[in-house]
Amino acid sequence: MELEILLNKMLGLGILVLHIILALALLLFLYHKLTKKKLPFIFYNFKNFISSNGLIFALIISIAATLGSLIYSEIIKLPPCDLCWYQRALLYPQVVILAVALIRKNRDIYDYVIGLNIIGIIIAGYQYIMQMISYTGPCPIGSGGVNCFTKDVFEFGYITLPLMSITVFVLLALLTYAYKRHKPDKKEKDESQE
Repeated sequence: MELEILLNKMLGLGILVLHIILALALLLFLYHKLTKKKLPFIFYNFKNFISSNGLIFALIISIAATLGSLIYSEIIKLPPCDLCWYQRALLYPQVVILAVALIRKNRDIYDYVIGLNIIGIIIAGYQYIMQMISYTGPCPIGSGGVNCFTKDVFEFGYITLPLMSITVFVLLALLTYAYKRHKPDKKEKDESQE
């Protein structure tokens, strides 16, 4: 029980921080697009750093999400519902796909994982909405006794397991897209050819 509470708090805080970072990035993006002003140098460097290392960050996030889901089900013994299983089925292969793309330095990885991420966002979004409106009906997919709409984790008044899943899928899509769009400078090209 103590492990579950600790894990809920740690993951909840991590997701909250990621939401703040995503919100700030969105605001900066909108500011840049609407005003046509160049971003300050520090933000350009941060964007360049994230873009050039997007695949590494995506792999780390997918591994962490996979381990987190396995800790919940195998150590804490929180049984996953059918919707959670579908989300896992969309997340777990991405660990292998992203690892292979990292080894091969494949910049087109976004094209391979975007479908998995969009479907994952839709399934997790549906589950999250049903949780937040306190829907008490049965899961639309025969869940074998596990209610898909129970809030097993509820941190900071809005963070649940499906919202964590949405955040992971969104981040994987954004990071792989940024990595695909990143134009390596001469130094990076030389290092990748060695």
